[in-house]
Amino acid sequence: MKKISLILLTLLFGVDLSAQKTDSTPWTDFKDNIYLDAGAGIQTLFTQHASHLNFGKRITPAFNIGVGKWFTPFWGLHFGFDGYSLNGYRAFSIGEAEPFSPMGNVDLDRNGAFRYYLRYLNASVDFRFSLLGLATGRERTDRIYDIVPFLGVGYLHAFEYRGTTKENLLTGHFGLRQRFRVTNKLDINLDGKVTMLNKYMHPTKGRYASALSLNVGVTFYPGRHAFRKPIVHVPIETVRYATDTVLVREIPVPGKERIIERIVAEETNTPIMAAIRFPLNSYTPLNGQEAQIYEIGRFLRENEKASILIEGYADATTGSPAYNKQLGQQRAEAIKELLIKNHQVKNEQIETIAIGADEQRYTEYPDWNCVAIIKLVK
Repeated sequence: MKKISLILLTLLFGVDLSAQKTDSTPWTDFKDNIYLDAGAGIQTLFTQHASHLNFGKRITPAFNIGVGKWFTPFWGLHFGFDGYSLNGYRAFSIGEAEPFSPMGNVDLDRNGAFRYYLRYLNASVDFRFSLLGLATGRERTDRIYDIVPFLGVGYLHAFEYRGTTKENLLTGHFGLRQRFRVTNKLDINLDGKVTMLNKYMHPTKGRYASALSLNVGVTFYPGRHAFRKPIVHVPIETVRYATDTVLVREIPVPGKERIIERIVAEETNTPIMAAIRFPLNSYTPLNGQEAQIYEIGRFLRENEKASILIEGYADATTGSPAYNKQLGQQRAEAIKELLIKNHQVKNEQIETIAIGADEQRYTEYPDWNCVAIIKLVK
């Protein structure tokens, strides 16, 4: 039942549950998880007399650009600019002061009502959080969708344009971003935002105006877009002990140290058997096998009465029998030297033998025969 629940959680939230099995350290560089975003869409202004203006004429373009940073998988800050234009309508009221100077530049009706035009730029800062991240309580490394509510304040500059005056206004806003992952570097966003303006629109009655915008945009992450080193599952090399089996994963992370993950499997009576591979015609082990050698060294240190046999092999596709025999011996001696020099194993615990190409253990994969096989003798 527990396994079924874990599978359902994975399907529902896209959570990489395997990442919870390792104590990988977080990335803490400030430049990580910084993003750039931009978008465009439409907006409309809601004021006291807005209903007098045809709705189609109230729809205007909207643009936004910004930069943000996620400080944790759950919350972050965003700074941006948005704006362009808003259309409103002002009905005539006797004795009411107006913040505008139409001067024949607006659509003035005979009763004194007029349509006005705003050109503006709004600088804002807001707090954002990952709703689904908070719901799961962990970093969602495999997420393809997220809901990001945000709330903040801004400073709007209205430009002098077609009869409207130049003004500076404080604003407040809240909204919701739906975030769709395209790649680890790129998201597509659908933003809905409500901006509250102060009483500039209704100076005598103290009423506030609001603007609603709907934008489609993109987000780009120039650096890392993660908080913990990703778990990259590679083929598992197996080191079999006399009493148990230890699966060793070595996880390469570009620019960072490797992560070693050890998983103890079910008990078995199979003796140690590790395969250390080499490049063709070389007795230097291939990179990425350090974990196996480390585990063997630790086992021999902890079990001083134990001893191993290292068999050196070579592939039969190249070289003479004598050359392959010598190469097999060199490979076995190379592993022995690593165990003694780097892992403090006693010389008397290790025996080597050259098999060369006399035996081919991996007929389906000839290059795998460039190998040293380590067996538990006692």
